[in-house]
Amino acid sequence: MSSEYTCSDAIAEALHESQVTHIFGQPGGEVVELMESLHSHDVTFVLTGHESAAAFMAGTVGRMTGIPGACLATLGPGACNLVLGVASAYLDRDPLLAISARTATSRARISNKQNLDLNALFEPVTKWSVVLDGMGTKQSVHDAIDVATATPKGPVYLSVASDMATVADRPDMPGPSPPILPASTAASFDTIAKALNSSSRPVGVIGLAMDAIRDTPSVRRFFEETGIPYVITCQGKGIGDPGGQRFLGYVLPAAGDMHIAEWIATSDCILGVGFDPVESSKNWHFDTPFYSIANGPVGFDEFQPTAECTGDVSVLIDQLSVEYRGKTVWQDSAVRDLRSRVNGAITPDSEATAKGLSPFHLISFLNDLLPANTIVSGDVGAHKNVLGQAWDASHPNTFLMSNGLSSMGHGPASAIAASMIFPESPVISITGDGAFAMMVQELETVRRLGTAPLFIVLCDASLSIIKFAQNLRNLPNRGVDFLPVDWARVAEGFGVRGETAGDLQGVRDTVEKWLANREPLVLAVPIDESLYIGLRY
Repeated sequence: MSSEYTCSDAIAEALHESQVTHIFGQPGGEVVELMESLHSHDVTFVLTGHESAAAFMAGTVGRMTGIPGACLATLGPGACNLVLGVASAYLDRDPLLAISARTATSRARISNKQNLDLNALFEPVTKWSVVLDGMGTKQSVHDAIDVATATPKGPVYLSVASDMATVADRPDMPGPSPPILPASTAASFDTIAKALNSSSRPVGVIGLAMDAIRDTPSVRRFFEETGIPYVITCQGKGIGDPGGQRFLGYVLPAAGDMHIAEWIATSDCILGVGFDPVESSKNWHFDTPFYSIANGPVGFDEFQPTAECTGDVSVLIDQLSVEYRGKTVWQDSAVRDLRSRVNGAITPDSEATAKGLSPFHLISFLNDLLPANTIVSGDVGAHKNVLGQAWDASHPNTFLMSNGLSSMGHGPASAIAASMIFPESPVISITGDGAFAMMVQELETVRRLGTAPLFIVLCDASLSIIKFAQNLRNLPNRGVDFLPVDWARVAEGFGVRGETAGDLQGVRDTVEKWLANREPLVLAVPIDESLYIGLRY
């Protein structure tokens, strides 16, 4: 190998200096020199079964640590496979660095084999798409990390030509200029305080646009002291207090939240505390004055909050608490009635049928059974709506879900990454069988890494949420059912223990054994899709 300080060395050194310890991906011949440089700088390459899983894992690392997760792929198909996970990080506000090869400079203008404009491909789903050209590479990577971690957090894409990785870097030459990032502003603070003090029917919406660990105490204290009713989005679980007297329930998406939407529609002031409408497919924040306190701007295109303050959420919300003089007309009895209606809307009459368990009863049972420090990752499908309403998270960063993009397959990959980062904490993935099939190859990754997540697979051999949408529109159920799979046997084929439980006692026995002696485990649980209730699409 060359003794020169190469572009690959500069990338690896910058990652190491930024405390990036792992990079997930699939190799190609075009990135093997970079992989070697990463190894020599104590950045561990983690082989995954698919590049999308690598990007999902990197996004989870970014969310849970605040340090951008990293993923690596070759040019062409490898880079294309990263796009799903990178787009998920973009809309779920997860800091991430995606790195791939691109066509060698010597061939870029004469051959179109595997030659795509990858930087243009990634541009719409990243905060910055960077061509590394051997000029100031290390500084460019540091700039990329700054961009990824600036609010709103998100992914940055870096491409390096396969023949550029091994040439001497020119640190004395400037690299590409990073984008200008929005500055924090508290200019509208008095407007927000006045609106809140003038409101008689305010509602708070707690979301992900804040530092989940640092800001949680201030957010909880604000709503406890002011008595303002509040809801929590799926990405805000663990930040707001689910045991608070004025907690209305979960939204976006959550089964039964149509009743909460009716309540919000009667509000005269929505106070978003970290609420980023990227989570929302509803209209209530368009129809009611919406005031935002968040770590960064939350508007999109033509939609902007009525007024917003951006910056340190703890400082802003503590100051707002001091300024608050308002009095709400909401009654505790009305809050209790709303929560009762929501609970009634999502609780089926039966715990189980001959076909399987009720998803609601299963998820509620698991929430009660597992310790408070359990990290749970959900996936996309009908069960996502039940998890959204029925799962209480006591601590921030213990509930993981793709919501901005809502990508199937995110849950198992996210659980694997979480179990790597926090090996002492119980980590479970709750996913439908359709989504689990998209990531089943990562069971080999789990076994090789020596981590011990529990994969709970809800088995109904159906894409139930799509079937629900078809039924709403009086359409036949086409393309939504598939043949049952024995997931316990599949797991055994990967060298991972597999079990099947047909009732709650069987679930209890298996989960308690796993808690006592944690090892990677797939638990298949038959469910009856007819027991999904309270859903909307």
